Amino acid sequence: MGSSSKTSKIEGPLKKAAGKVEEGVEHLKEKAHEVKEAAKRPQEHKRSWTIAAAVIIVAVGIYLQRNAIKHSVEPMVQPVLDSMPSFNWTEFQDRHGISMPDMFRKEEKPRPGIKLRDLGYKPKHPIIIVPGFVTSGLELWHGKPCANKFFRQRIWGSLSMTQSFMGDKQCWMEHMALNSTDGLDPEGIRLRASEGLLGVDYFFPGYAVWAGLIEAAADLGYDTNNLHSETYDWRLSVPNMEKRDSYFTRLKWRIELTHLTGKEKVVVASHSWGDNVFRNFLVWVTEDDPDWVEKHIHAYVNIAGPVLGVAKSMTSLLSGETRDTAELGLIGAFLSDSLVPRNVRVKLFRTWGSGLGMLPIGGPAVWGNSTWAPDDTEEMKENNQTYGAFITETLIPPKDDEDTEESNDKSDFRDFISNWLDKFRGNKTEMEKIVKAHDVDGAVNILFDHAGPLFKEQVIKWGAVHADKRSCAAGKGSPDEYYFNPLKCPLPKAPSMAMYCLYGVGIPTERSYYYLNLESEEAMRKSEQESETAEQYEVRWRLDKDADKAENRGEVDSGVRTSDGDGTVGLLSTGVMCHKHWRDKQLNPSGIRVVSREFRHEPVAMYKDLRGGPRSADHVDILGHMDVLADVLTIAAGRGDELQDKIISDVGRIADNIPLGADGCCD
Repeated sequence: MGSSSKTSKIEGPLKKAAGKVEEGVEHLKEKAHEVKEAAKRPQEHKRSWTIAAAVIIVAVGIYLQRNAIKHSVEPMVQPVLDSMPSFNWTEFQDRHGISMPDMFRKEEKPRPGIKLRDLGYKPKHPIIIVPGFVTSGLELWHGKPCANKFFRQRIWGSLSMTQSFMGDKQCWMEHMALNSTDGLDPEGIRLRASEGLLGVDYFFPGYAVWAGLIEAAADLGYDTNNLHSETYDWRLSVPNMEKRDSYFTRLKWRIELTHLTGKEKVVVASHSWGDNVFRNFLVWVTEDDPDWVEKHIHAYVNIAGPVLGVAKSMTSLLSGETRDTAELGLIGAFLSDSLVPRNVRVKLFRTWGSGLGMLPIGGPAVWGNSTWAPDDTEEMKENNQTYGAFITETLIPPKDDEDTEESNDKSDFRDFISNWLDKFRGNKTEMEKIVKAHDVDGAVNILFDHAGPLFKEQVIKWGAVHADKRSCAAGKGSPDEYYFNPLKCPLPKAPSMAMYCLYGVGIPTERSYYYLNLESEEAMRKSEQESETAEQYEVRWRLDKDADKAENRGEVDSGVRTSDGDGTVGLLSTGVMCHKHWRDKQLNPSGIRVVSREFRHEPVAMYKDLRGGPRSADHVDILGHMDVLADVLTIAAGRGDELQDKIISDVGRIADNIPLGADGCCD
């Protein structure tokens, strides 16, 4: 009887509370639906504000519903509430069958260093970072009066970069350029690389580059005694890095000192263009001491290295364009068409010797011809398509006499070209007569013809474009020429060293292009007039952004045909040498262990992380990929033998299609 009385006393309040709970659940269901719908809306600014408002509403709703229940049931259900100190979304979903958006799930930031430390891994080999292209800071040490206020501030790689650029674009461009004749400092201007880990951790506040590895290494037990970065001016050609800054000498001393003080061989980790820099260093350092690498280096970790070049380096130098108008990604938002005309970008890019060094290497045997390429897919073959047509050219024909007078007016050159495109684009027969396919050698020749003899001379000195002419010994004895060809120059004599290639796959990456050739007589005359008045380079080639609308062109976007890669460097460049040719005795005479590990691009939703999150395999973001960080630390801990090949792409088939001749690739 007593028990029944107690039950009846709380039955009413419980029913009332249960009703409020049901109302709360329905309310939360509605808000969750609103959040989901908001997340699908295409307009970013509207979506962001809608999501933010919905999140606040849901959070307030949770708080109010909990308090309504608490005050209704009063002390009778207080013990239950006390046992649930915080709202548990997982429990809420399980109880009521509601699937809440991911944004409500709090995710702990992956800490691979802590995980490995808990498994018993410890620091063993010191780590030296060799950064890549555009990802380290450049400071102003001397400049023109327009830049005096930025003395010793970064004009590349910081928020002050934005301030200096937006304050005076012409001044900023003048200071970022190198001398077009010798590729060194312009008169009265000196930029130098920011030094140490601070030079490579963040591109600007909030945009991490090597910060993930630095943090993970610190979690494992590393500090500035055994973790270093040897920065450099990424604009310079490889020979000029030593000629101007003695970079190779300084890197040699850094490795020797680190080895001496740490009592262990070092692990060198490079990214992007840093791979080309470090492999050239290996050749340079062994000229005087063939056993130096064996004595000092435990392992070399090549992260996203453009071993055989980058397709977009060709287009950036030819027309100042790439699909994202970005030289390896980071320049895009800065040097966009709306802020910097592409002919001005071309003038800047052509002064950077590093860009010349990233031109595609190996010729048609590696990159294909007008009918075939080693990475062509079966679908492409069935549709008579090929990556080997590196540039498919559409020539704009000259105007007839009837239209000549119109061309003499002051109409914009872009309108002039657009009118001709409109006139001829619908005429297939006429278009077919003026379309030409160029393989990679043909594309290089177009670039040489367009950029002039001095540029051609610089490419020959500072690059390895012509595989048939450049060998490992071609530059020996000359202080100005030692950019060595990876297709002909073997890995160093270092049998106990291991080499690891870590790179991303699964992202559409620029591979070949559709171009408009504006070199008709009338177009050339008009271009020359504009160049004289605007003091700008002539750019007579332009990506055909309408090429994707033509028939039988497959995966073409804004004039760019894409293949597999990391969004910047294609699989052909990052993976082939590591997977096959660097494992052959011809290019690896001492039997260095070579391991290839591919990482599929698995980004999270943009509203969770604009950079893609802990499993992004994008060219730069891969430096924060939790598995890549774990691999680097595993190697540095002296347990690299635990890492084996991890191949998830078609790189094996592609590598088999590229032969290695008696004198290196490619016969």
